[in-house]
Amino acid sequence: MLPHLRPTQPATSERCASPAKAENWFLNYGCAGVLCILTGITLTFLSASEHEQNPTSCAANATVVEVHPIILDREYLGAEYEKTLEETKNIVEKLIREHLKNGGLIVKYYSWTSINLKRDFSAVLSVSSCKNTWNIYQEAVRERLVMLSITDPDCPRLPAGNAIMIPRSDGPGNSFDEVSQIILDMKSSRAIDWHTATLLYDQAYDTEISRCILSLLEDREGIKPLTLTEFKINAPTHSWEKRKEIRKTLLGIPTAYTGRNFIAIVNMATLTLLMEISKDLKLVNPFSKWLYLIPNSEKANSDFFTRSTIINEGDNVAFVYNNANKANNCSVSVMCYMESYLLHFIRSLSKLIREEQIVFGQISDEEWEIIRPSKQERQTKFLHMIRTAITSKDECNKCSQWKIQSAETWGYVYRTDFVPDLIDSQERRKFTMLDIGYWSPQDGFMLTDALFPHSQYGFRGIQLVFYSYHNPPWQFVSYNESGVPIISSGVVYDILTELSRKLNFTYTMVISQPAELNGSIIEGNTSSVFDLKTISSDIPQDIFSTLVNNKILLAAIGSTVNEKQKKFISFTDPISIQTYSFIISRPRELSRVLLFLSPFGPDTWLCLAAAVALMGPILCVINRLSPYYEVHNKPTNIGLGKVNNCFWYIYGALLQQGGLYLPYADSGRIIIGTWWLVVLVIVTTYCGNLVAFLTFPKIDIPVNRVMQLLRNDRGMTWSIRRGTFLEEILMDSTEPKYVQLYKGSQIITELTDDLVERIEAGKHVHIDWRNNLRYLMKRQFLRTDRCDFALSTDEFLDEQIALVMPKDSPYLELVNEEIKRMHQFGFIQRWVAHYLPAKDKCSGTGRVMDVQNHTVNSSDMAGSYWILLLGFISGLFIFLCEFAVSRYRQHRAARAATVAYND
Repeated sequence: MLPHLRPTQPATSERCASPAKAENWFLNYGCAGVLCILTGITLTFLSASEHEQNPTSCAANATVVEVHPIILDREYLGAEYEKTLEETKNIVEKLIREHLKNGGLIVKYYSWTSINLKRDFSAVLSVSSCKNTWNIYQEAVRERLVMLSITDPDCPRLPAGNAIMIPRSDGPGNSFDEVSQIILDMKSSRAIDWHTATLLYDQAYDTEISRCILSLLEDREGIKPLTLTEFKINAPTHSWEKRKEIRKTLLGIPTAYTGRNFIAIVNMATLTLLMEISKDLKLVNPFSKWLYLIPNSEKANSDFFTRSTIINEGDNVAFVYNNANKANNCSVSVMCYMESYLLHFIRSLSKLIREEQIVFGQISDEEWEIIRPSKQERQTKFLHMIRTAITSKDECNKCSQWKIQSAETWGYVYRTDFVPDLIDSQERRKFTMLDIGYWSPQDGFMLTDALFPHSQYGFRGIQLVFYSYHNPPWQFVSYNESGVPIISSGVVYDILTELSRKLNFTYTMVISQPAELNGSIIEGNTSSVFDLKTISSDIPQDIFSTLVNNKILLAAIGSTVNEKQKKFISFTDPISIQTYSFIISRPRELSRVLLFLSPFGPDTWLCLAAAVALMGPILCVINRLSPYYEVHNKPTNIGLGKVNNCFWYIYGALLQQGGLYLPYADSGRIIIGTWWLVVLVIVTTYCGNLVAFLTFPKIDIPVNRVMQLLRNDRGMTWSIRRGTFLEEILMDSTEPKYVQLYKGSQIITELTDDLVERIEAGKHVHIDWRNNLRYLMKRQFLRTDRCDFALSTDEFLDEQIALVMPKDSPYLELVNEEIKRMHQFGFIQRWVAHYLPAKDKCSGTGRVMDVQNHTVNSSDMAGSYWILLLGFISGLFIFLCEFAVSRYRQHRAARAATVAYND
């Protein structure tokens, strides 16, 4: 029998299983932290030495035991070791007797940390230095043990999933001593998960700030190191000097490199000035995070933030401040935490045993083998029970209580629960301080919400109001089943849907004007064709006034970026860039009768004719003057000695037909050979170009660029819409081209049918957005089933379309980042293309230079027929002339003969 056993009342049949079954259950678990159930329940307490002399076999002695080592580091406790050990033994015996109602417990004591944690241990409690505590933890994790620890201050807290740790805090002290531990706990709990940070601290904390810096730079399991930049805030005597020092310090922060995460360890006197100046320097915005650690806030517990009117819309600020008085004779003993640990450990152990007994007593051994929890599962549940029991019940250190609050600011100005007509805009600038957690030495950094809720949850699901109006393709307004106008689709609608998803808000839409659908929906296509009467540069007055008065987060409209309006409102980055072009009559194909002349230009044909005309006489002269014929006694008045024979030879060679005569002299042969090379080049070039002109039809070149339009060679007129961005630019421009374009233009309100007919006839052009002109082409195609229009190749002006926000809105950069992301992923480009007219047979003729392959037909060969006819007529005419001359000569000869005969 084990020494110091305290037998209990035997268990009744309702509470216990049979001894064989209990022993089988114990053997399945082993002594590694699992309870044995036999005919009775035994409470056991053993010291380390006694246990070594009398090793226990759980199965043999039929004892229900838990093995639990307690490590009291003699080197760490020093002179307090003996006293601590004795008090711990007394506490353990008392708590086992009073609170362990189920099972048994063997407690083993160690005075050193280099021990081998065996698998028959269930949990380990240690009091040691930070380094040794982490070494014990690594061993406990390998053996899957629950670990409870008391250690040094400024020690990174053990991972919450495997252990509970309390940094030691003995005796009174100032609140700043706990700041470094708070920082470590923030990092270990991932309340801050930053890569970079800027540390600002009061000069009063200069001597001890190194502990906080080391905590921020800590790199350990579960704690990410960060790149830290530190600045000290000097403390002059006068307030204005301190304000100057703070401004100088903040201006010296290179946020482009250090990031926008700030940790400020300041007192109350510095807090207000720092918040005010940082806001004035625009260092506080939706992208920045400001964490204020305030060690001394005794006078501010009740009305800490009533004076903080400098917390404004869009800020990300959180506060961790001490709301207890550390100096009021606060003394904390290690034994208090030891007793708390052991109390909740024993209670949780007893509860866990009772739950398992109930299940085990109702099922068979085979069923228990299937459903019994693993050691890891049992450890997790056991640790959760202990943590739940001790959380928020720190009776040992009531003087160390830090409160954590965060400002909820996003969307307060624009929330729908305010009545704009009754509440002044200044009164609407409100915020709510959220109590999101606390810090205590026992529990650590406990949060019920994110430390910076807006950075993680955006607008936190609030409902906003947006204004919009009908302006295709940016906003399409239609009527719902109740006859109420709503935004049904459009590029801005799609962007707003994506923004609400990413920034976490809902919205209601107010339509500034009734939905006036000016066209018809094409079946089978999501695009709608509208008469484009709205102008993006003209913001309705009621929407403009709400923006100026900062009553809405943004206007759900696609508006032209206007430099004059930037004095009153802000524009986001462009969601689209619309280019200006003009629409003209579709070019017609030119006549192909003289197609055979197209390969060469007029100057080429003239040069070729001149070459043929000159080569004949030149060849004739060379043959007549060459000594070759005189030496060889050959006649020079025949063959190529005649001009007409030379001409026909040159002409035949050009047509690659050759001739009857060839020169005998080398000089003449060189002339002929050179001409053959020229003919080879000419004929090859002509044939290649002729094939190209036969395949591709020749298009009449219309007015295709602005400068062509201004030359007005064809007497064409042009028009632009009134009130557009184009009219404003042309009106204010000093560039001669645009001045002339504006002076010669017709300013119209809408494109009438008469102007459309003039465009179709080639007498007029209309200048507008290229996409608007595509809508016009689509509408005309639906009316006539013909492709009557084409777009110019010239795109001479860019008009930026953007969303509109109030002046100096804190969310401008936030929305711009989302718009940039949508551009990078191609969302906006896809949405814009989605609302363009569907492709049809005119889609390939949208540009004036578009061509298609062509099959050669009789009209293409008409020129050849005309040449043949011309040649036949010319030959017939010459034949008649020759016949007439011959007849004339015969008649003259006969007459002469008659006269001679009569004489």
